Formats: sequence, C-alpha cells, structure tokens
Amino acid sequence: MSVTTLAQLRADLANYVVAAKINVKTWISTANNPAKVLDKIGLMRHLDQNLAKDKLRMFDGEYMDFGKTIEEWESDLTPATDYDATGAGALTPDAPGYRPVSYSYTLGRKKFKKSLYYNAYEKGVHNAAEFGEFMADFFKKLEDSFIQWRYTAKRELVGVAVNRCLTVQSTSNPDYKRVFAVATAQDAGDVVSDALGNIYLVFKAYPSNGATTLDDAIAKGYLVKYDLVTEVAKPVDASTGEAFIEQLKKDVEIAEDSSEGHSFNCNALGAIGEGLVLLVKQGIMPSLEVKTMAGAFHLDKVAIPTEVVSLKDFGNGNADVYAMLVDRRALRLHPTYNATRENQNGDGDFLNIIRHTENTAFISNNAFIKVYKVPAGN
Repeated sequence: MSVTTLAQLRADLANYVVAAKINVKTWISTANNPAKVLDKIGLMRHLDQNLAKDKLRMFDGEYMDFGKTIEEWESDLTPATDYDATGAGALTPDAPGYRPVSYSYTLGRKKFKKSLYYNAYEKGVHNAAEFGEFMADFFKKLEDSFIQWRYTAKRELVGVAVNRCLTVQSTSNPDYKRVFAVATAQDAGDVVSDALGNIYLVFKAYPSNGATTLDDAIAKGYLVKYDLVTEVAKPVDASTGEAFIEQLKKDVEIAEDSSEGHSFNCNALGAIGEGLVLLVKQGIMPSLEVKTMAGAFHLDKVAIPTEVVSLKDFGNGNADVYAMLVDRRALRLHPTYNATRENQNGDGDFLNIIRHTENTAFISNNAFIKVYKVPAGN
C-alpha cells in the first residue's frame, strides 16, 4: 500500500513547482515527442488593465470650437445710497465695478503615435481570436494613454491651484506692498498685511486716513482678508480627524452662504450652485472612516457634507497640502483640438495612428477654493 505524509507531499510539490519554469523571460524550444516536431505554445494570456479611469471628470471643460484663450470677468456688488427726492445727480454716471480680468492660454499641442505593422502579429498567434486581442489592445492602449494623460494633467492643475493659494495668501504675492498703515494710501489691487502676518487685498482704492484702524478699513470695504489656506493637522487619529472635519464643516457652511475672501479675487461669493468637491490625498479617507467616523455615535453629524475624491497626488503641488475644498466650476481642462489621423507607409508596410490633442487649462479667480496644510514645523 502506497502512502504519503503531508510533509512528503509538500517536499514533492516543492520539487515540482520550481521557479525556473515560471515567468521565464526567454523562449526555450523543445521537441519532446516521438515525431520531434516543436512543442507548441498551448495558451496565450493577456490581462487587460483598466487604465481608462479618470477620477477628475468633473473638471472636464467643454470643447472650444473657436479660439484657444479663456477670458474671465466678474462684476462687483452695487452699494446702496441715500434717497434724494430732488433727483439731484440723476443723470450723473455711476459705472459698475468689476474684478480684474484674467486670461488662460493654450497649453500647446501634444500627440500620441503608434505604428501598426501589417502581417506582423499573424505569425505569432493560433487563430483569429488571438489576433483580434492584439488589435483591440493596440487601439485601447492608445485611448488609455490619452485618458491617463488628461487625468494626470488635471492633477497637475490641482497642484497649480494649491501652490497659487499658498502664494496669494503670503508676502510672496507679487502684488504685496507693505504692512497696512491707516495714514498710507493704497491702490485697488494692492496686497497688504497686518502685524500678525494676515494677508489682505485692497478691494477698492484706500485714501490716506480713510479709516481709523485696520478693522475700520475692513468695515468700510477697503480691505478683504484672504482665507484660502488653513493649517490643520493631517487626520491620522480620532482627535486630528475630528479637528479636520470640524474645520471642513465650517468652510462648507461659509461656501453655502454669501462670503468674501475665499477666492483669488476676494470677490463676493454666493451659495454654491453646482456643489463642492473635496479632493484628498490617498491615505486620508481610510483614517477618517476607521478612526473618526466609525467611533462617532451620531455618524450623520460627523459625515463630510460634500463629494469626496481621493487622489494619489496633487501633481507638483506643495507636499504639505493634503486636501482641497473647491467649487466644482473652479477648475477646468478645456479641449480645443481632438483628432485622430493616420498615414500609411506602403514601402514599410505599416500604418501610423496619431492622436492629436490641444488644451487650455482654467483656474477661476472668482470661485470658492480652500486648501488644508500641515502646520509649519510638523
């Protein structure tokens, strides 16, 4: 009677399933049969990859048929004045106010090119089905390359917005002038700071002695404080997670009402119509969901009140920024050209497929945006 132990069975299989015969990089031909003809490849495997996923499709802008440049403008609120029954000054003009106009230019043309060689794959396959897999993969990977390129471009766009928030809300702002002084005139568009380092936009021209204090200048509408960056610890446990969600909920409340100081132009913002989106780096949501939300008795009071999208990175954005709350309309990647061309080389017997693309990226100066940054020194 033939018997074996589990230990012997394991030893036998270790000798049978050997690494030297698995995932070998080179083809080793054999003829281990009575006729000595080549032993054939019995199966070809191809694992299709899902590379057509773009988590930032909400930032796809409409196709621009004519023109490549985007111009953005925004008007200001109109002040109320005292009623005058005499009608004095009725014909005096009072021009509306506007925020500075901005322009976004084309990023330029790019192309994706692949050459399809005739009568090249047929000799390496067994049948038409296997040949069809090669053809399908050829064109799918071309499209996947295009989708991944746009997805990565939008993450870079997020990174540009992140860095701009940090620059605008600092003395590195190119429009920064000085610490605000009530006796010093300032032009509209200048950027000033207070003694604590907070940054303000001079919303309308400030005359010398136009206010008695900084707070008075703010109350009279001369200055608007920038609130684009909040330093709050990265949520890694229940305590930091709760602090982050509390700050986020405060910002969502602000975005859903009238406010100022939460855009690059510091303009008056109304309630968000199309909604907000919270962009977070990978690793943030698992900590919030497991260490913060899971331990909450009233989950509905802790849950994040906006769409959340987790990204592997924010492009080349500042590494200390781990989240961004933004108006869905604020970022766009607009295609201005999208065409697939082909040319055939009869002498070389191949077909070139070329996918052309051109895009204009847009970041609004007049939409809500807020980034969350690890506190300095942490």
